[in-house]
Amino acid sequence: MKKQDVLFNASMHLRLLLRVERTLGIRKAIQAAVKPGAYVLDAGCGSGILSFLALEAGAASVVAVDRDNVDLARALARENGLDRNIRFIETDLNALEPAEIGEKVDTLLAFVYTNHVAVDEARSRTVATLRRRFGAKACRTVPNRVRYWAIACDWPQQDAFTELSDLRRSLQELENRYALKFGPLLEAMTAEILFDRSRPTLYGDYKWLPGGSNGGYRHSRQGGRLLSDRVAVAEFAYDSGGGDERLPEQVTLELRSAGTLTALLWVQELWFDDFLIWSSEVFSPLATPLAVRPGERVEATLDERWRATNIIPVKPVGDAR
Repeated sequence: MKKQDVLFNASMHLRLLLRVERTLGIRKAIQAAVKPGAYVLDAGCGSGILSFLALEAGAASVVAVDRDNVDLARALARENGLDRNIRFIETDLNALEPAEIGEKVDTLLAFVYTNHVAVDEARSRTVATLRRRFGAKACRTVPNRVRYWAIACDWPQQDAFTELSDLRRSLQELENRYALKFGPLLEAMTAEILFDRSRPTLYGDYKWLPGGSNGGYRHSRQGGRLLSDRVAVAEFAYDSGGGDERLPEQVTLELRSAGTLTALLWVQELWFDDFLIWSSEVFSPLATPLAVRPGERVEATLDERWRATNIIPVKPVGDAR
């Protein structure tokens, strides 16, 4: 099954720009990373705002790469008188060739994340590969660390069991009526539904407005409860040679409160050295809710089905006491 991804259109770029606190955090990191006269690679340049910030920080030139919306970024650069110092390339980052970049870059700007750990695991490997292929020995990556945490949750909105049951029943009815099999459609719809459920509310009233949970600092706690402390899952550190690792196969959490475990809440943190640039939260629902008590432990399996569908397999593993 094709991995979930995000289509970055003009509305999404506007939403990101309207998250001013996010951009100001990135600006602070870029000012610390970019030295005067630096050659910068803006990987996944989007609207071009990070290229503009790199020039503001003293970069001599920037090569900005994206697979979409390059004409928009180029137009914004031209409108702001910055186009002479930015060279735009429209291509997939994984297809980028050294001849297109030329000399090794001093700084790699790589805000390629969807803020969902199941998708961004592969994107971390892309960032590590970009740094290895195109970065000078002392290249600084922004962000240069990505950290993930997991928290067990009792979140009534994350009722995957009911929706998946209705979905399976609907597809069974279609199979009976059409006398055809629709297994791949069921798999595709399961993934689509549960990746959508990774954020309770995707956007604001308008598609270009950032909703409270769309890559925001944290979700509203109304109606939801945290059942465990947060547990460290993984950290990818690019400037020290990391980023190629895979996530662990299992994550164990100790429950601190009684309730019905319906989802894991993932926290993603983007760092530059000791500066936290941005933090966001998303969910992975359980296919079947699990009643839990304080002191019990559960084990979540980070397998390929979870990566494809966002359904997180969780089982009890005994009492921690």
